[in-house]
Amino acid sequence: MRWMTAVLFATIAAGADYTLSPAPNSKFQLEVHKTGLMSGKVHVFTYERYAGTLSYSASQPEKSQVSFTVENNSIVCRDTWVDEKDKVKIVKVAHESMATEKHPQLSFRSETVVRREDGAFDVTGPLTIKGMAKPITIRVSVRAEGNGLRLQGRATILRKDYGINPKAAVPFGLIGNKEEMPVQFDLLAAPR
Repeated sequence: MRWMTAVLFATIAAGADYTLSPAPNSKFQLEVHKTGLMSGKVHVFTYERYAGTLSYSASQPEKSQVSFTVENNSIVCRDTWVDEKDKVKIVKVAHESMATEKHPQLSFRSETVVRREDGAFDVTGPLTIKGMAKPITIRVSVRAEGNGLRLQGRATILRKDYGINPKAAVPFGLIGNKEEMPVQFDLLAAPR
């Protein structure tokens, strides 16, 4: 057992290539926080289809690279405070807001990786939504899990950066959405 652990960490230290795809205990989640009369409520969306690649070196993390694509139409509403009929409407609005027919994918490609004092990393690169690429910094923690890596992270997307303006269900701004949309993920990177 010790030799397997030694081999795993030697491989990670030297640099290895991984694949990112849906797996048990993994998630890619987007939150939309409500304002106005529904302040305090949160729409929780998960994406069921995504794929990516990771080249990671524990000894030289600044040389690591990640490329990640999310299938825009794989969005699912996970709200526990609305009924199933409303979830269907919410997902329809999400598809319209994200222009899923015209832009079937969201994508991210890292350009820089910087180690933080707390041991996590700031991974910066362009995030493309609705055909618009804007720079974003994602905070990511990495740990060994089995023969792969567990990546956990978060970032905040601004709706105005990508023209994400869902139609108001209630007029006069009585119910709206916050500008900031938190993204969280917990992904398993499997060796290639």
